Amino acid sequence: MQSSINRDGRLPDPDELIAEGEPPFADAAPQTAREKADQDLNALQQELRLLKARIGVLREDAEAALKAKAASVDASAHVQLGSYPWAKLAAAICATFIAARLVRNVPLGLMLAGYAGHLSEARRL
Repeated sequence: MQSSINRDGRLPDPDELIAEGEPPFADAAPQTAREKADQDLNALQQELRLLKARIGVLREDAEAALKAKAASVDASAHVQLGSYPWAKLAAAICATFIAARLVRNVPLGLMLAGYAGHLSEARRL
């Protein structure tokens, strides 16, 4: 605790006279362990409520971002592929699958002969 007179000779503010951890009044009883635990519990519960609120805000922001991204992808697909982009994409995938099956059934010698002819054409140029 500080002395009762400051350096300038004036009386100090009453709050300055109370050292940390001392009760503010002489007749005030110190906090019991139970009261301190209840106070800590209340502080933790308040902090938990704040964290839950922040998580809720983050979830809402994430949902909004995902919806905006989905709308952007959908608009981009409509611009690139027209009115029915997913049907056209499915048709392209089916055509690729059928072409791969057909190429798989072609004999290897026939493919190599075509490739050799292509190479001889490329050498002449």
